[in-house]
Amino acid sequence: MSRLETVERDALPADQRRFHDAVKAIRRRPISGPFIVLMNSSPDLAARFAHLGHYFHSRGQADESILSMRVRGFASLIGSRALNAPYEWSAWVNWALEAGVPQDTVDAIRENRAPQNLTAEDALISDFCMQLISGNHRVSDRTFKAALEHFGARGVVELVVTLGYFAMIALPLNAFEIEMSAAQKTQRKPFAPLAINGTPSNGAGAPRVNLPPIATGNGASRRLPLLTGHDDLPPADQHFLDRVILTRGWISGAFGVLLHSADVAARIAHIGAYFLYETALPPKLRALTWLITARDLDCNYAWRAGIHAARAAGVGDALITAIEIDQRPSALGANEKALFDFCHQLLRGNHHVDDATYQAAVDQFGVPLTVQIAATVGYIMMMSVIVNAFDIAPVDDDARPAL
Repeated sequence: MSRLETVERDALPADQRRFHDAVKAIRRRPISGPFIVLMNSSPDLAARFAHLGHYFHSRGQADESILSMRVRGFASLIGSRALNAPYEWSAWVNWALEAGVPQDTVDAIRENRAPQNLTAEDALISDFCMQLISGNHRVSDRTFKAALEHFGARGVVELVVTLGYFAMIALPLNAFEIEMSAAQKTQRKPFAPLAINGTPSNGAGAPRVNLPPIATGNGASRRLPLLTGHDDLPPADQHFLDRVILTRGWISGAFGVLLHSADVAARIAHIGAYFLYETALPPKLRALTWLITARDLDCNYAWRAGIHAARAAGVGDALITAIEIDQRPSALGANEKALFDFCHQLLRGNHHVDDATYQAAVDQFGVPLTVQIAATVGYIMMMSVIVNAFDIAPVDDDARPAL
């Protein structure tokens, strides 16, 4: 059962109701899904998520993504299955079918079987997305080159962000076990639901090796040129670069790649600014959530970007090292233990949180902060997927935000 109730507009503080209205206007439907989760903590963040989501969800209303609905739908099914995300599956399965994804392919993905008789494009998307969402969360040179040749620079950026966005919203949905309402289901053709495979993670498991080395040097990428100045963009897109700079003061390696789809870059920058400057999480909780997620995504860029904030928040080197090698100290306090258990269950196992771990998090942090922890995990996972896909080197200057 869903762990959260919908927050009605009139129950929100007066200065937050405009964000509720914005979500409804952007999405053109009642508050549902991830927005139920986010409204329980930050209507402002919900509106930022909705603005990015509409880029991929518009479904012909005013399509903004250059990727076809078929590509987005197929990627959504792969991501939903990999993350055991039943709500996302329910939201997208009929759209994918209507866009031309064959029923037998849908059934195979749902049943965790290898789809047969894929088109060349579908096989490429499947390889690309599965390499990125699983294993060491990296894409081979061969697969990346094929995707770049097929979709172009902007298209491959949007493919990566599509997968990253689904991950960002799937984890909060899973954390709070949000289900589709009966009214939502009546608006859809009958479909086979996605069963949750496996069990929640129980313990850290074997120690992990150190984070994979990535060449150092100002956030450079060896897969796409970085767009960092106005002259790198066509005049019609230069205002998007200004919006990114407004949130951070500069263009980091992550956003230098994202600016190949400039509107997307600006929307992500607006979301990221919340986690950088406006989150209600205390600095130490935010820093630990960031590092735990970066470690699990094997993302050196995100890891290095979070170290400075962690030390500034009072996280000791021993705990930082323990996270890096995946050996939790036995003497964690109640807050830290609840955080580690909650984040690890979201990131590992079947990407769901068992009742005891969920209740421990809520008891320690309350619902609003637990929502923000889950959303932070989702954001850092999305950004880690992005920088890993494009093999972006860590930023040497830790005085400026890299994500």
